[in-house]
Amino acid sequence: MKKIFMPLVFLLGFLSCSQNAPEKVQISSRDEPIYATYAAGLERSQYLVDQGYEFQYFEAHKPLRFNSQKGGQMGLVFKVEGILISDIDQYFRQPSISESFPDMVNFSFQPAQGLEVNGDFFVYSSTVAIQQYELLNSSGKPMEISLIPFFQNDYRTVRDLKTFARNNAFHFFHEKYPDGWSVNQKIPYNDSLQSVLVFSDVANDWSFFNSASGKAAQPDFSFFEDRKQKLQIYGRAYDKKERLAEPRGSARILVRDPENPKYILTENAPVWGLRAPAIDEDGLFRIELGNFPDGFSLRNLEFSYLNLTRNIADIFSPGLLESSKRIDFHASDSVRLVRVSGIEKHWHDSVFSFSWEPVPDIESYLIYQRSYPDGLYELVEEVKDASFQPENNSGERLMGYVVLPKGDFASIHSEEILNVPDHSLDRWFAVEKGPAHIENPNGMAAKFEFTLKPGESRTFSIVRGIVDHKADSDSLYQAIGDILPIDFGKYRAENRSLFAKVAPQEEWDNDTQWLYKSAWNMMRQVMMPAEGKAKHNYYLFSREPTWGWGHGGQVFHESITMLAYAHLDPRSAMNSQRIFSERQYENGYINYRTGPFLDEIIEYNGQLTSSAPWYNWLNWEIYLITKDRKFLEEMYASGRKFYDFYTQNRDSDGDGLLEWGGHAILESVRDANVAVWDEVGWPSNFESVDLNCMMVMEAKSLEQMALVLGKNDEAKQWRTDHQTRIRLINETFWDEENGFFYNVNKTDNSFTFNRPNDLKRDEIIGFLPLWAGVVDEDRARTLVEKLTDPNQFWRRHGIPSLSAKDTYYNDKGYWNGPVWLPWNYLIFRGLKDYGYHQEAAELTDRVAAVMISQLKQNHNLWEFYSPDQDWAGYHKTYIWAGIINRMLMDR
Repeated sequence: MKKIFMPLVFLLGFLSCSQNAPEKVQISSRDEPIYATYAAGLERSQYLVDQGYEFQYFEAHKPLRFNSQKGGQMGLVFKVEGILISDIDQYFRQPSISESFPDMVNFSFQPAQGLEVNGDFFVYSSTVAIQQYELLNSSGKPMEISLIPFFQNDYRTVRDLKTFARNNAFHFFHEKYPDGWSVNQKIPYNDSLQSVLVFSDVANDWSFFNSASGKAAQPDFSFFEDRKQKLQIYGRAYDKKERLAEPRGSARILVRDPENPKYILTENAPVWGLRAPAIDEDGLFRIELGNFPDGFSLRNLEFSYLNLTRNIADIFSPGLLESSKRIDFHASDSVRLVRVSGIEKHWHDSVFSFSWEPVPDIESYLIYQRSYPDGLYELVEEVKDASFQPENNSGERLMGYVVLPKGDFASIHSEEILNVPDHSLDRWFAVEKGPAHIENPNGMAAKFEFTLKPGESRTFSIVRGIVDHKADSDSLYQAIGDILPIDFGKYRAENRSLFAKVAPQEEWDNDTQWLYKSAWNMMRQVMMPAEGKAKHNYYLFSREPTWGWGHGGQVFHESITMLAYAHLDPRSAMNSQRIFSERQYENGYINYRTGPFLDEIIEYNGQLTSSAPWYNWLNWEIYLITKDRKFLEEMYASGRKFYDFYTQNRDSDGDGLLEWGGHAILESVRDANVAVWDEVGWPSNFESVDLNCMMVMEAKSLEQMALVLGKNDEAKQWRTDHQTRIRLINETFWDEENGFFYNVNKTDNSFTFNRPNDLKRDEIIGFLPLWAGVVDEDRARTLVEKLTDPNQFWRRHGIPSLSAKDTYYNDKGYWNGPVWLPWNYLIFRGLKDYGYHQEAAELTDRVAAVMISQLKQNHNLWEFYSPDQDWAGYHKTYIWAGIINRMLMDR
């Protein structure tokens, strides 16, 4: 490795040699609405071992960092004239972004007065990321500077951590385990990886650490993959109907029998059969009760939950548990859990003990001990004083301890205390030397000391490479060596040229321009090159963070984003549609999700599940942008077959109206918390308003395709099809009493299924006839009157998926309240088509406002937004948020 590394030091020195002269750019503050996640460009990306990063320059009480959900974070700390400058709120001038593209960002800041820093971050490929900093002393006196780059991984510890080549690089192994969805779909993955951090200078000092930001050392989450699930309790925590999808470490869960205190389980209990923590990044918890010893009674268990971020809790006793079960926590301010805090470790002549802050009116404390990797805590002692010294102090075996207050009150355990010393990153920032070796490190840091004379500048670079753990470690260095020296200016110019085609309108305000540019960046970023089964480029829902459901590949309803994206890159938009046609069955079926290593074919009740039939409409709309006749010919042939599949397989009663089939809830797109699905019946029982509107648009689009292709006779047939369906929609689904469209009972076409008129729920699908153009002017006026009622659908931040008057309404729920951008876009189109241009513009402004606000706060684009509050959830970096740009363009 050394013989390869030394030329890299030389090469790193040239990182800044080929910069283009800076052009006039739009400077931002950290509070402006900028999407700040970065991943490699389309041509340098790959599905496996793909690493994206979120630029965390906006969290005031933390250092500047580039973070990935499971791959760790790279951060930077300064010491100037002996003063430690760690957190961003300590900076003399806080970071601002000058240019941001999908794969690179340029930014500047002043950690101390007179020390100007210009930074570039470039995700060159799925496996290589480059940081470069130019430091300039603009003061009138010399500056003594310590630059301290660090790497930290809160997901899991690192292994075999070593320094190489005179302290110029760190090399280590680590894991990124797939979630259960990816495992179940048998998608290939690389879960064991190796990384290298290469610096352009020789470090004066370096250190490993196992704790940071006041947290004590924690071991990896443990799991038993070889054990089948025995009795798993799983679920989510909610606060006033809001799902608490907060990161691991933000919650505690205690499972115990109040009558038998000998054993307890906590959120540290190993999961069986899955390589996952007990509380994952999406807020889902799993407690395997099989961790209790055989013979331990499960009849009187009590479950306690505490959210540390919000200080809210819940307690319940489910009774005898005999099989795996979902049980959700519903936190409340009225539930108070007593706990100890202020734990401190003590070491005297290698003897370990710990203490905590006394809790008023506490009778005594129960001390529980676990022996790793076992996840069961056993009661070892009851103490009255607020301290404890374990009998086993050898440290040869990793032991964990928790403290539980005892008394006539509800309580929960303390944080876990390990019998290993804490080596803190924060502490090392302020000292001269750090430990050369520790057990279970979760990070490392290096220190580079130098003096800058007045007017002098210095460039410092950091490169991270990441590959599969089985690869020859020299390949990491070689991958870096092959791309250096690098011309940042070249790649910046390529980005400028690409995005110049979709420049924002000059009259837009600053916030709207940043939203618009952010949405383009996100849409471009999720595009991936042809690989595996995919003969063309395709998209993911999200690249960072990586989550299974969003990482498998394409789905029709996400492809609505192509109606904006095609203006940026017409070719790759068309190619992503070809992904669907190239996997199409002879009978026209197109599977639910399609990716480079995935054909998600969901069979249910003897039917294959597809997705919302927007296929021909999307292809026609993309053609209107690209004018590519070859694409139109291909898609027309594929689209005819797809249309026939739906009409032949989704009309079980043969009345010309269609109902959702296969796994109908998934196929309908509205896949959770739908008022009718949850409170009335399964979708296949109903003739569907939205499905039939979609099929009208499919036939209309096929008609237009046929006319362009000179197939006039076929065009006449498509016209007959959509005219017949339009008549049936108006005759069947319209309710004159409420002036709205509703699903109907398939058996008798009434609005009653179980109880009189139980299908008359004001859901967003009732407005899709506007988009499909199936109503006359009078009915359109009636729909717009309901739409613009602020007590129902005309909410602060857009149109909710369910009327705010409905008892099932939840603005932070799922399909029972939040604003889903694709449906808002469909209604926007309907408003425009019927001449309601002012309402369409106002709808755009309302949706854009919450997106801008969230971008200012967390610098991300989300799956959906609250119509009533400044809130977004639950998945970020979500592709279909990009459709806002089509609304802005057409407003």
